[in-house]
Amino acid sequence: MKIILNIFCWILTVFCCWFPFAYYHSNLDKKEIKISHILTDTKEQIKNVQNLIKDGKSFEQMAQEYSKDDTKNDKGNIGYQTRGNLVEEFESAAFNLDLNKVSAPVKTEYGWHLIKVYDIKYFSDKENFGKKYFIY
Repeated sequence: MKIILNIFCWILTVFCCWFPFAYYHSNLDKKEIKISHILTDTKEQIKNVQNLIKDGKSFEQMAQEYSKDDTKNDKGNIGYQTRGNLVEEFESAAFNLDLNKVSAPVKTEYGWHLIKVYDIKYFSDKENFGKKYFIY
């Protein structure tokens, strides 16, 4: 009986130490991004907005004025997102953007978007990883 108990304790110890380590390392390349967008019906409209932003208008102001969805009330803010939560074309453009950059126009089933990334949290960041996956 003592041998069985020792084996069980050993297996439990290995599992408890290995699982968080393995899960952590499998998510090293994953990230969460904070994004905003501007949504319009036509390519011409989104190109006009893009030109206004290039001329110095703020992305947030343009989102409030031109976006056709409810996010315009929050300056286009969609919040933090991970892969798999967004429409494919939108997600691809958003996750390939650098911090504080505005995308080229992106066409989805909902219309035409400009996307901006405000923050990037990598799951390899131990502080963010712990807050996201473990209860303290």
